Amino acid sequence: MSDEVDKAQEAVERFKRQGYFDKIKQDILNKQLYEESNLSVQEMIRDKVGKIVKDMVSEDENLIFKNRGSTSALIEAQIFKDGYKKLQEGENGIKLDEYIDNSLSDKILLEDIKSKLYGLIEEEKSN
Repeated sequence: MSDEVDKAQEAVERFKRQGYFDKIKQDILNKQLYEESNLSVQEMIRDKVGKIVKDMVSEDENLIFKNRGSTSALIEAQIFKDGYKKLQEGENGIKLDEYIDNSLSDKILLEDIKSKLYGLIEEEKSN
């Protein structure tokens, strides 16, 4: 069993080294969430985070003068709190958890991942 786990872990590592993981991540982030918007998910997240930071600084201008590390931690806490709730609020809210779940459940994506992993395994066998 340990040998099987090791081979599976090796396949995952090769998958990442080949850049497949980064490509999937970029494909998911570069999609448009809403047809009426010409922004990618990544751009929408960036805009929402910018607005969150701007609102936080408006509420407490002292954030500008605090240590960068502690300020970053405060901002992260607000964004990640309650399952990205802050990203869901307001106009153009992003239901990030739902979007990621749906993206990763896509049958075409799953088949592509399986195909690439099987290819890497076959490549390893032939070497």
